[in-house]
Amino acid sequence: MKKSIILLFLCLIVVYLGADEILQPAQQSKNFEFKEKIDSKISIQNREQDPPPNYFFILNGDDDPTTYLYDSYYDYMPFSYNGHNIRLQPEISLPYGYPAGGFYISYMCSETSAVEMDRRAWNSYLNPDATLVISSGTNHYTVIREGFTSVDIDPYTGDPLFVWHSVVEDDNSYDCSMTYDNFHLTGGTGYWKQPFIVIDNPEVSEELTGHDDNEFIWPIVMIGDSPLEDHRRVHIYGNNYTSNPGGGWGYNTLYGYADFNADSLLYESEFDWTYRTFPYFDDMHYNDTGRSNKDMLVKDNKVAFFGSFTDGDSLFCMYSDDYGENFTLYSQEWLYPVENPLKEDGTPQFYDNDEITPSVMFFTLSYDGSHFNGAFTDNDTKIVWMTLINLNNLENMDTGYYMPAYQWPKIFMFDIDTGTFSFYDMDIQGADPADDQPMIPWDLDEDGEVDEYYSDGSVYIPLSMSSWFYNTDQGYQDAFFHESAFRMVANENLIVAGWHDCKKLYHAYFGEEGYDGWMKQPELVFSISDDYGETWSDPRYINANPNDDVIDEENHYDGNYAPEFEDMLPVYLAFGGELEVLSNEPGNYHAKLHIGFFDDNDYGGAAGPCEGAGQLNGGKLRYAALDIEFQEPWIPGFESIDDNTVAPGIAYLGQNFPNPFNPETTIQYNLKVPADVKINIYNIRGQKVKTLVNEHKKAGDHFVIWNGKDINNKSVSSGLYFYTLSADKSKTTKKMILLR
Repeated sequence: MKKSIILLFLCLIVVYLGADEILQPAQQSKNFEFKEKIDSKISIQNREQDPPPNYFFILNGDDDPTTYLYDSYYDYMPFSYNGHNIRLQPEISLPYGYPAGGFYISYMCSETSAVEMDRRAWNSYLNPDATLVISSGTNHYTVIREGFTSVDIDPYTGDPLFVWHSVVEDDNSYDCSMTYDNFHLTGGTGYWKQPFIVIDNPEVSEELTGHDDNEFIWPIVMIGDSPLEDHRRVHIYGNNYTSNPGGGWGYNTLYGYADFNADSLLYESEFDWTYRTFPYFDDMHYNDTGRSNKDMLVKDNKVAFFGSFTDGDSLFCMYSDDYGENFTLYSQEWLYPVENPLKEDGTPQFYDNDEITPSVMFFTLSYDGSHFNGAFTDNDTKIVWMTLINLNNLENMDTGYYMPAYQWPKIFMFDIDTGTFSFYDMDIQGADPADDQPMIPWDLDEDGEVDEYYSDGSVYIPLSMSSWFYNTDQGYQDAFFHESAFRMVANENLIVAGWHDCKKLYHAYFGEEGYDGWMKQPELVFSISDDYGETWSDPRYINANPNDDVIDEENHYDGNYAPEFEDMLPVYLAFGGELEVLSNEPGNYHAKLHIGFFDDNDYGGAAGPCEGAGQLNGGKLRYAALDIEFQEPWIPGFESIDDNTVAPGIAYLGQNFPNPFNPETTIQYNLKVPADVKINIYNIRGQKVKTLVNEHKKAGDHFVIWNGKDINNKSVSSGLYFYTLSADKSKTTKKMILLR
């Protein structure tokens, strides 16, 4: 039986007082009517599906499923729009060899209800067992709207580098600051450097852009290799908050890098920074020609900015393989014409504003969905991320409007080797979500016919509701642009994508039968890939609704209640920087996903762009770790493995001795049968350091000595290394530590 038709009028953009550094849309949302059917699934699935991933909460050292971090009245985007806020230390902090392995979490919070001023950049340090050591703010003496933090960890010392923006100078402009914790000096947290400005607005950019009103904020920090020996390179970027002369926001970017080592941190250096902007982004911003939604990735010597030119309707990646010193721009048009679907009476579903001319329809890259990050995968040859697309018409595109109701998440991928882009339908999926053609929401079985109609003969178009927030006063514009976030984390072929969904909550707002238990109850959503992002599982929905603990199709419940979230309202996801492999035994493939979230005391946002939608009573910042089950094994990235199965009994690899070692160590191994043997040494980034053995060996006991030198016979630095034994189809990897 057809359900009742819901008419929803989308509101125009609202300008929010007191939310001055909130991201702004580049276009206006279109004022139009649309219909949404209650049933969100159609039984036309004629494709093979991977089941939703199984998961388990990992208890912390106090046997709790979540770790409390801090209270905050500020209930909007406590983690960053892009980048990362959870970073894991290496097991050993060098050069002094202190045990580490904990992790830092950055966020913003207000300790009082004066959220527009008393907002602080905050961080927490957790032990390796996920118990809280301390939560603390920055050492700035004057605090004016600190926030939008990001953090990365020096892989050598284990020290965190932490950035945010705030007003700290007399010109009242936003500047970006940095501090770091000298963990490596004492083996503990708390030795923070006095914060210093790393993006001084507008001074640092004026010479580069010729404009004296720039404010590059929302900073992101990442650490990679350096061309200087025994150094690392820290990379930062900020996007321009100020509007252009045309009144739009193009978000051009200021990028900077600096080289440092342990001594730089010891002597509390503020680093020697090199800055630049990018002409592609500058032209879009200052000449009001376009808008870029983007994030940055750094890995070893690789630096990439990736995302979409939403006015130009193209995907892009600016890629550097020389430590960020030179970039190459790759772009590819993403604009798909789609037939205007016909109603049952044969008339078009969509018309232009004159209500006479049938609309010319397209799938375009969305102005919304700008809160995302990405991950390297496939031995760092691919970049994968998740964001939104729109259904829109040509008239809107020509006049600067878009249709925020008609949006669907997609997985996008850039192949560095070929310079090409591909995508995967996530929510909602067609018959073949990996065919590099966008699903047609009214023709999911891809037979060329409309799947279903409303009782009045209009076309049923299933929607994705990829946000935690829905409110009739704020409408879709806020729900999708301001309150959505798409998170990505990987470890080679294993990837997790996460976001929010409010379909059931949306229906509850309109009093639909069977959804009364979903008022103010959004869901977290996860999907996994174990083949480098080529295909993805069906989504796993997780919620805090105790009414959803049994499968009850009649009442639309599907058994996704997580008792670990009891009495919580988990919103605003953040992911850790990398998946940790827990088990890689045949049939037992598991990885740890680190997540942060805000446990809201009241549904809605008292702070930020949804101001007034909820009570100003704050919430709690929390951390949790999930054990995610995969269907396929983890494939290490430091070399290609054609057959990852283990042939038992062929080879045994012993633990090196001594360990830790200096200057040399012995690696023992045993072969049951003669075999072609290869023993390689890798650093913590998966880069091959040296091949110790590469020859045919007879059965029996063997050993080889490594003297701590690389392929060029140069001594390598202290740190964690991996050694692998490959013998026919047997492969084993173990860890060792060099302490100079």
